Amino acid sequence: MSARILAAVAVLAVAAPAFAQTAPAPTAPAAPAAAPTEADLEAAGEAFGTDMQAMSSELTAAKTAAGADTAKANADADAIVAKYQPKADAFATLISAFMATQPLPPEAQAQIDAGLATIRDTPNKVRQGVMSAPAAATPAPAN
Repeated sequence: MSARILAAVAVLAVAAPAFAQTAPAPTAPAAPAAAPTEADLEAAGEAFGTDMQAMSSELTAAKTAAGADTAKANADADAIVAKYQPKADAFATLISAFMATQPLPPEAQAQIDAGLATIRDTPNKVRQGVMSAPAAATPAPAN
């Protein structure tokens, strides 16, 4: 069971740059229970992924709207990341609470901590991916 959770954390860490590709509508985060279950984690993980995709879409729109104004693009990106950072922190906290209920060897804690740090940094990674991507080419007007 704990191996599945660690694998899920690793998948989220690796998939973070891919969130810059698509953006379905954001979902409300799941309210964590006193002792989260695997089902809670799965639901929260799906919601987190959807939220990161929505953030990517917002960043892309802000970057496009700012055009060549880098200062505006960065200020807008700062505001967008600040809006989504609490969701990353809440998801990491939920995983941490779940992992605290699992019988794990002490050496697993370093891997868990690294995975939690990666989740907390996901909004910044998504931002880096979107903001460093080349601007979409605008099609030439038809005559």
